[in-house]
Amino acid sequence: MATIAKFTNPGRRMSRGIYAAVVFFMLAPVAWTQKTPDFSGLWKQDNDRCLPKRNGGVTLRIEHHDLELTVETSISRSFASPRHAIQKYTTDGKVSVSTGADGDQFNTFVVWKDSGLVFSIEEHEDGRILQSKETWLVIDEGATLEKIRERPNGEKQTLFFRRLPVSRFP
Repeated sequence: MATIAKFTNPGRRMSRGIYAAVVFFMLAPVAWTQKTPDFSGLWKQDNDRCLPKRNGGVTLRIEHHDLELTVETSISRSFASPRHAIQKYTTDGKVSVSTGADGDQFNTFVVWKDSGLVFSIEEHEDGRILQSKETWLVIDEGATLEKIRERPNGEKQTLFFRRLPVSRFP
């Protein structure tokens, strides 16, 4: 009898329910922040870590507020003039039209998938239309931006950018 009473004790069930609710509400904010990372910051391409390896200097200044995402790209290479572009996106799946650092037109829509952003890109270059998909993830506890770029022909690149400290004062 004592064993049956132990399992049917309503006070014990209540305390387990309260414990489960407390744990849920403590962990829910952590889970929410993990699903929607903030991509804002200054990012420098880590050429040695990229696959395939890259050369030159690429810096991204990203401003990410709610649905608005602005990416300022600066490219410097020893054999060419520096390039610069500002592209504005929304993360709600609406098409954004912009001009890249190389002068090409881009039609892009961006959506959240899990804890990353997925960019579906249509690039208009020299009379051709090039399709690609990029997945952006913030990894290494916020220290690294990983961009996985895939083309329909199977070509794949993985680009890594290190987060740089941003000075708030001159």
